[in-house]
Amino acid sequence: MNGLMKKLSVAASVFAVALTLSATRAEAQGIYMVQGGRTTVTLSNAFLADLTTLKITPTTIYSSQLYENKVFFPITSGDINLANAAGQIVHSGGIALTAGTKEIRLDSFILTTTGEQSYITALAVANGKFIGRINLFDVELSSDLKFPLVPENGDFFLSGSKLNLDPAGAAALNDAFDVKTFEDNLYIGYAGSVVFVPLGADGL
Repeated sequence: MNGLMKKLSVAASVFAVALTLSATRAEAQGIYMVQGGRTTVTLSNAFLADLTTLKITPTTIYSSQLYENKVFFPITSGDINLANAAGQIVHSGGIALTAGTKEIRLDSFILTTTGEQSYITALAVANGKFIGRINLFDVELSSDLKFPLVPENGDFFLSGSKLNLDPAGAAALNDAFDVKTFEDNLYIGYAGSVVFVPLGADGL
């Protein structure tokens, strides 16, 4: 093994140890990696009425599912502090809203709960133009949540989270369909998530 290979090997070993120590320290503080799960969004009658009025049809993007007024989004990764639910939860899939030749696609949702205002962002593509990641929904976590979160058999629930349309989300929808129907703070519905964390994760 030449000198360069030895240096790279040592660097890789040091990096691996650092990652292990970092993960161990985070778990000691009650912060755990999210390993999977599912979020279910139940759409509100008000939002569905707006879609009907504008003749907008919702469909799902690969890995998401739509059944009646519920949309299911797989959880793929993230980190969560069990002491206070602060963290990020990353989803796959998404939803497309289509009216005639106009369409907006929203995917790769990320729930962020690290600040005073929790929110959901999404990647947006409207009428063939990439908009980028936008603040889509403002999230109000349920007042019934009890901390710390205590997983059972490696999972816990975040239920009853209220979703309201963020101003950026409202602007994106209105621009996509050339309307003024979607109002800031429109009640979109509520969300519930089952979140998988490592077995033995403990917020106590």
